[in-house]
Amino acid sequence: MAAERCFGETFVAPQWLPGGQAFWYRRKTGEKTVKFILVDIPRKTTRPAFDHAQLANAMEKCAGGTKIDSKALPFSWIELEDSSVRFRFDGQIWQYRPGKSLVKSPGEFTQGNRTLMRRQEPSTSNHASEIASVTFTNSTRAPLNLYQVNEEGVEKIFMPLSVGKKLVQKTHAEMFWRIEDRDSGQLRGIYRVPDVGHSAVVVGEVDVDEYLGPGNDLPEGWSQRRDSNGRIYYLDHNTKTTHWDLPAILDDSKNQETTAEKPPNGESKGNEEMQTEQMDDDNRSTNSCDGQLNIGGLQVFVKKGSLWLKDKDGIETQLCEPNLKGSRYANETIYVSPDKNFLIAWQYTFPTETKEFWIDYSPDTSNHPKLVETPSKLLGDDPGFDRPRLFNLALKCEIKTTDDFFLGQYQLHHLGWSPDGSEYRLLFDGRGHQVLKILGIDQTGSIRVLHKEETQTFIDVTSKMYYQLLKRSDRLLWASERDGYNHLYLIDLQQGRIQHQVTQGHWNVQMVESIDEENEQVWVSTYGFHRNEDPYHVHLIRVSFDGSNVQPLTEGDGTHSWSWPMDGQKYFVDCWSRVDLPPQTMVRCGVTGIPILKIEGITTKALRQKGWVPPERFQCPGRDGITPIYGIIIKPSNFSKFKTHKYPIVEDIYAGPYDFFTPKSFGEAIHQTTWSRCGYVSVQVDGMGTNWRSKKFHDVCYKNLMDAGFPDRIIWMKEAAKTRPWMDLSRVGIVGSSEGGANAVAALLHHGHFYRVAISSSGAHDQTLSNLWWSEQWLGYPADESAVDNSNTTHAKKLPHNAKLMLIAGGMDHALNPASVMRFVQALNKCNKMYDLVFIPDGGHECGSEPYALMRAEAFLKANLGS
Repeated sequence: MAAERCFGETFVAPQWLPGGQAFWYRRKTGEKTVKFILVDIPRKTTRPAFDHAQLANAMEKCAGGTKIDSKALPFSWIELEDSSVRFRFDGQIWQYRPGKSLVKSPGEFTQGNRTLMRRQEPSTSNHASEIASVTFTNSTRAPLNLYQVNEEGVEKIFMPLSVGKKLVQKTHAEMFWRIEDRDSGQLRGIYRVPDVGHSAVVVGEVDVDEYLGPGNDLPEGWSQRRDSNGRIYYLDHNTKTTHWDLPAILDDSKNQETTAEKPPNGESKGNEEMQTEQMDDDNRSTNSCDGQLNIGGLQVFVKKGSLWLKDKDGIETQLCEPNLKGSRYANETIYVSPDKNFLIAWQYTFPTETKEFWIDYSPDTSNHPKLVETPSKLLGDDPGFDRPRLFNLALKCEIKTTDDFFLGQYQLHHLGWSPDGSEYRLLFDGRGHQVLKILGIDQTGSIRVLHKEETQTFIDVTSKMYYQLLKRSDRLLWASERDGYNHLYLIDLQQGRIQHQVTQGHWNVQMVESIDEENEQVWVSTYGFHRNEDPYHVHLIRVSFDGSNVQPLTEGDGTHSWSWPMDGQKYFVDCWSRVDLPPQTMVRCGVTGIPILKIEGITTKALRQKGWVPPERFQCPGRDGITPIYGIIIKPSNFSKFKTHKYPIVEDIYAGPYDFFTPKSFGEAIHQTTWSRCGYVSVQVDGMGTNWRSKKFHDVCYKNLMDAGFPDRIIWMKEAAKTRPWMDLSRVGIVGSSEGGANAVAALLHHGHFYRVAISSSGAHDQTLSNLWWSEQWLGYPADESAVDNSNTTHAKKLPHNAKLMLIAGGMDHALNPASVMRFVQALNKCNKMYDLVFIPDGGHECGSEPYALMRAEAFLKANLGS
């Protein structure tokens, strides 16, 4: 428990004050006690943000004598201005000034993150919505679960987000992402993706209900409560049921008639009743109202699947014939040239979708089972087809362009018109993600390739795709692995050539943090920048567009995370740690990275004296005898160096190719002690095929998901055991969830000589049931036998007769249909194989971490691995 207390006490989540010269944070001083700390950077001081005892006394007077503990004040968010502090208590915002009485403060909070909602609103996202990306940052003390949800709140995509980590997620504008605390299930907020190309959201520990105020938008007959753990839940007095979530807001406007045509099946194409507004400088449109685009007195609108123009005299002209079966146009994908003489309109067809079904065995509103149906894009479905078309507004006609450049697409990305309006640019992403092309369409209809990326395996569009147009010039910042590592390039779009390689070396650009076009500099987070450190450590650097003046801004052997103020780059807060090094936090100069003020930190020696036993970092060459493989070893909590006892090993696996998963930070490691507390040696390793090493390292996963890095993992454990005689290689178990669940089973099927026991939760055992994006990214296109060959169902007969296998499945897992588990069960039955099945009827994708499932898993390991 020493590590947990240490992390709670040293964790810093800066809440910047306007001006970027100061910030406050909540310092945990005990299990349930907290102090608000104010950091004044120019003065180099840290002090209590206010007098906690005086404020508690003032609150007691307003609370009718209710006792208020000054060490556990009943709020998590404050706003500081001069000597006053504002906070929400008992549903009301209050303001306190020293020496004065507590007064109610009108209005809402004005500082902080207002991007998160408590309740889902109507979504207009669909195939025509702009492609977008979101950077999610976990600035809490606990791991988070991210779920992309549809309008009914049904989970469609699941992504975990560890403590302190960032995740760049591809999505679409107007999509909803639900963010939950993995351990408690508490809602951290619902994020609606804005239509801005790229956005960022920092998920903090502030209670979203406290920040936004009382739930005055609750449905009729609903009320809000808190359980003994502080989690909010809701009572529906109409049906006398309890719920963790609010229902989505019903959208009556969908039934209203509009001028613009709506797609079939009731799908809305964006906000059809658009308010008059000036759009961004991507020239999407000028002014629009009532579903029409007003362009210099002309009106462009969609009618009967075609594009029409109305001139100043009111005469309507059909600009094109609907020459694609079932095709549509939409206002949000019409882009006008700067001189307003031309426009590009994207004609599109809807993707095909497969109906998926679940059985809700215990619905809230009935005694009978309920069939739940949700459409999904799965392997074999068509992603849809986008066809940009060019129109001359003066001549009121389409300028013909060839189809050739758009065939074989997985997705097209809008880039926009060139500054002089001579060319419209877009990005072509081919099926199977082996080709990326930047295309340009000029005013005559001629199309050229401005830049092309090509590979024989895959381009990692899931985690590494990045492009950013520079507004001051006709250039684009572009990420590519063309030299074997993920680096930035500066592309001259006018000339159609690479002008500079901005970053280079045997390390990777993780993401672009900030761009200064005026001074031609870019700030990037990196993996492996310092060659003498773990290559998965994150560091921040600044570099000029031409590749010169590379300036590291973080230092310290560990993985770093940082926080910048919203309105300045003079200072930033840097926190770094390792699994064997407690967090160290300081303020650094935003220009040089020089340390200015230490905020929090404790030495390893001091923490060891409190009883902490740090995880061990271990590396050794993998299957090729050269490439280092990195992992961690956590001793069992009952470990004794004085005994000759050998301890069984449990590997926690997730080999999803989109990232790496071995903890690197102190905060991540303290959440990986489930199995060590049960008396096992707990290990985690990243073998070949996982992300963020070299392109060659990553390519191992291509059409080869069942490999999962096992040759490297087994070598790594054998090498570790050579110097750790207490590791019992004759008793090795493996546990995993989702793709990790598939990996755990594959360990027994293909490496049963080494692994004896496996527990698989919500496993992806049948790759033919995979989401379309997953299958095409890692298994390629056109679909071949790879999906079958990489499915556990195909290899069920290989399960050793003495292997011990437990399968856990959730009946309401919308992120991965439980049919994937049940097909594997059926395959095992046909082969007369022995296994245990734990079915949780109302379980979701994370049902394996529920108390009942954990109890069964612990008992299973004890019975089959011993202790």
